[in-house]
Amino acid sequence: MKIPGYPGKFFEDFTKGERIIHRLGRTVTYQDNLYFTHSFLNVAPLHFDKEYMELTEFKKPLLVMAMTLAVVYGITSETFKNVYKELGIRDLRFTAPVFDGDTLHVETDVLDVKDVEREDVGLVVVKHRVYKNNFSQLVCEFTREALVYKKAYSPRWKIPSQR
Repeated sequence: MKIPGYPGKFFEDFTKGERIIHRLGRTVTYQDNLYFTHSFLNVAPLHFDKEYMELTEFKKPLLVMAMTLAVVYGITSETFKNVYKELGIRDLRFTAPVFDGDTLHVETDVLDVKDVEREDVGLVVVKHRVYKNNFSQLVCEFTREALVYKKAYSPRWKIPSQR
């Protein structure tokens, strides 16, 4: 039972042990990073001051880590369209810097799929691994927990189809 014209996985579609390779990649730019950094009033020069960063081992501004997470949520949104509620992330680890021009990709392992004390949603626990530049280097990994709609309870069923 799939909602016509609506991709994404429902709770029943996730399988413990499943690996999902998200095909969408996202190239990040210096402009993206400037906007994101300044939007959050981040004043750490390592994200926007090129002259300062030339004096460091990195030689250029680093992508702000919150933007890396935002990009991951964007890349994985096609699969996770039916999330009712994000419960949180844990075990967050950054392993390599991300710079202007890097392209991020995400691989997801489904760690657990559990019924909860609600009939409309279930718990899905995944581990996202974020790579840059054709999966050549791991830059970040974390565990994500979310309540995901069961098919029969999706609000999408209540939206009339266009004729």
